[in-house]
Amino acid sequence: MTTKTKSVKKVQKHETIINDSPRTFDDFPTGCAAHQGDVIFVSIAAVPKGAKPRKNRQLADGNTQGSRHVLIGGELWNCDLKDVAKAISVACPKARVDEKYIGPVFRGPCEIDHPEHGNHIHTTDTVIAVVYQRNLDDDEREQRTLD
Repeated sequence: MTTKTKSVKKVQKHETIINDSPRTFDDFPTGCAAHQGDVIFVSIAAVPKGAKPRKNRQLADGNTQGSRHVLIGGELWNCDLKDVAKAISVACPKARVDEKYIGPVFRGPCEIDHPEHGNHIHTTDTVIAVVYQRNLDDDEREQRTLD
């Protein structure tokens, strides 16, 4: 039997998607989401209480080129993951994100720089939660996707 994951892998072998054009977001209302490679940006209503300023401007952990989603400008925080998960579920009622797939929270105006994907430019002070993409492995187990 061919699983969904195996089917997707067959298609991916023959597909090349490159979109390195910058994307500007002049309006990114609560509940909106946008991808930059393996990172998803989800607009939430407010910065969660207890947020602590974050000095490391890289939004995805790692030292590979694919992990270099770097925030330029704006404000950046580490937050309680439960609070961020709740804010995401309020903003997107059908979305449920496991805490292990949640990253920092930031507010614009800012730019997210990446060497392999088009930069994201947020022109407003929208609050955005970082969520890491996840896929199913060969055994249909959920795992984080890495660029």
